[in-house]
Amino acid sequence: MISAIPFLLPLFFQLGFGWSAAQAGVIIIALFLGNLGIKPFTTPMMRRWGIRTVLLIALPMSAAGLLGMAALQSTTALPIMVALLAISGIFRSVGFSAYNSVAFADVPTDRMTHANTLHATLQELGAGLGIAVGALLVRVGDPVSAALGLSDTPATAYRVAFVLLALLLLAPLVEAIIMPRSAGGAVTGRQ
Repeated sequence: MISAIPFLLPLFFQLGFGWSAAQAGVIIIALFLGNLGIKPFTTPMMRRWGIRTVLLIALPMSAAGLLGMAALQSTTALPIMVALLAISGIFRSVGFSAYNSVAFADVPTDRMTHANTLHATLQELGAGLGIAVGALLVRVGDPVSAALGLSDTPATAYRVAFVLLALLLLAPLVEAIIMPRSAGGAVTGRQ
């Protein structure tokens, strides 16, 4: 679902707020700056607190970021939008890094090449599915918003999609809750 956000946000800004593609693209940079800016700190965080704890923080914060995106208005102050997108990018990146790290935690060295190939293939499949799910949720957003009596604007379907994406984050959150505290210790150096 991580790939749904960079797909939906520019469309939300263009179709929902009436922004140009250039305006929407420029503000999306904040999402990726947050994403990239936290990268040097993700491994130290996982080593210090463990993958499980990092996920237990990153997943709810990512959901909160999605809910924040759903609440955005065309009149929202630009610094608030930029801060929300940057913080969302930070927590998406932290969660993504934690999941990528734990994916290889129990793989024997002699099988690492095959595991890496499978993981890369599944990531590409997941990216495409994330975009497809995002598009489907926007499509579902129209009848859901009509059933709930929400405003009939182009932005409403995207708002519903962001809320539904936040709800979908409950599945990996449940996984993180039941994950052993020591999960991924072999790859983070934390036992």
